[in-house]
Amino acid sequence: MYNVIVWKDNDNEDIHVFKKKPTFKDLYPLLDCSMIEITKGYNKEINNRSFDMYCDEESKMKNTTYPNKRATQAWYEWQKRTGHMCLPGDYIAGSVAIIKKIDIKLKEAA
Repeated sequence: MYNVIVWKDNDNEDIHVFKKKPTFKDLYPLLDCSMIEITKGYNKEINNRSFDMYCDEESKMKNTTYPNKRATQAWYEWQKRTGHMCLPGDYIAGSVAIIKKIDIKLKEAA
């Protein structure tokens, strides 16, 4: 089982459940896009490791006024932990999807 956590640029969060690992084809409608870019993030609420964030490749051209604050913060935290850098003031725009594997045995034991 997999949860796809979608952080929206309006600070809302949606969670979608998949029985199999979602593909880009599954993510396109969740992100309302036709091209996906993968970047990294870090947020202890999601995982104690870095994780992939799936973004709309063209989001800044479509949505320049609303940075995704949560995704941008996770991206900055990943950069801080790994020594990566971005251009000053750069940000993540639009919705972002995070795929998180759910361990059924762990969930059943709880």
